[in-house]
Amino acid sequence: MNTKFNWGIIGTGGIANAFAKDLSYLKDHRLAAVGSRTIINAQNFASKYSGCVGYASYSELVADPNLDGIYIATPNNFHVEHTILALDAGKPVLCEKPFAINTSEVELMVNTATQNQLTLIEAMWTRFLPHIEIVRKIIESGVLGNIHTLQADHGQRLSESNKPRLWEPALGGGALLDLGIYVVSFAHLILGVPDKITAKSNFTDKGVDEQTSAIFEYKNGAQAILNTTLRNSTPCRAIVSGVNGWLEIDRTFYNPAAMRVVLHDGTKTEYPNNYKGHGLREQAIEFSRCVRSRLIESPLMPHSESIAVMRSMDEIRRKIGLHYPNE
Repeated sequence: MNTKFNWGIIGTGGIANAFAKDLSYLKDHRLAAVGSRTIINAQNFASKYSGCVGYASYSELVADPNLDGIYIATPNNFHVEHTILALDAGKPVLCEKPFAINTSEVELMVNTATQNQLTLIEAMWTRFLPHIEIVRKIIESGVLGNIHTLQADHGQRLSESNKPRLWEPALGGGALLDLGIYVVSFAHLILGVPDKITAKSNFTDKGVDEQTSAIFEYKNGAQAILNTTLRNSTPCRAIVSGVNGWLEIDRTFYNPAAMRVVLHDGTKTEYPNNYKGHGLREQAIEFSRCVRSRLIESPLMPHSESIAVMRSMDEIRRKIGLHYPNE
C-alpha cells in the first residue's frame, strides 16, 4: 500500500521522541501531528519533522481528520483518559505500556474500543520485535523441554533523575509500573498466567516502590523469578530454563538483543542481533496492519493478554501494599 499511515502523538517526552525517530525508518509511515499541553512544546517537537503540525491541546489533536492513528506517550495515570479521548473521537489508539494504572482502567479502555470498533493495542513494543518472534518459535518447538525456571530483571540507576513520573504516586510512579511491566509481561509470554504470586518491595519516602521482587508459581511446578529496581543498574537479561537446556537473552532482553540456546548435551545455537534502530517501529507496523484490516486487537498482544498482565501487576501491588491516589 502506497498511502502513508499518518500518526498523531499525544505527549512530547522521551518515549514520544524515540517513537517519532524510529518511524523515520519506515517509508510508509509519517508523523503528521503532535499534541502537548502548551503550543510551545508542541511546535518545538513538530519542527523536527517535515509537515508535522503542533497542537496546543489533546482534544485538537484527536479531532484532526488527517490522522490514521494516535500514539499515547503521556504518564501512566493519564493513559485511560487520553485513550478514551482518542477513541471517542473515532481514532484508533496505540497506548504506551503499562496500558493503565490497574485492571479496571484497562477493561474500560478495551470496552470503549470494542464498542467503537476501533483498533486498540498496548504499546508493549517488546512483543513485536524480531528476536521475540524467534523466542516464540524456540519455546513452541519444545527444544528446551518442559520449562521449569524463568529469570528476568530490569534495573536502571535512575536515582539522579528528577522526572516526576518516576517518583510521584499521582503519576503512577515506582519501579513496578515503569520498569517491572517488562519482566511481568515476559513471564506471561513464556509461562502464561501464574497461579500464585509472592512479592516484596522497598519503598521511597513518597510511597512508591523503588525495588520489587516477585515469584510467579504455576501448577506444573514452574517458577518465574522477577526483579525490578529504579536505584541501580542490573544486567537486564532473561533466561528460560527447561529440562533439555536454556535460552538466554543478553542485555537488554526487551530491546533487540543477541541470544542463544544452550542444550544439556553442549550444543549451542547463537542468534546474533543485527537490528538497526530503537525497535519501536515494529509495533507501528503491526498497528497500521490491524487498523487497515479493521481488527480491534493484535494477535501479538491481544486485549486478553493486556488484561491478564495487568491483573498480575495488581496482585503484586496488593501483596506489597502499593496504592495510587484516586483508585
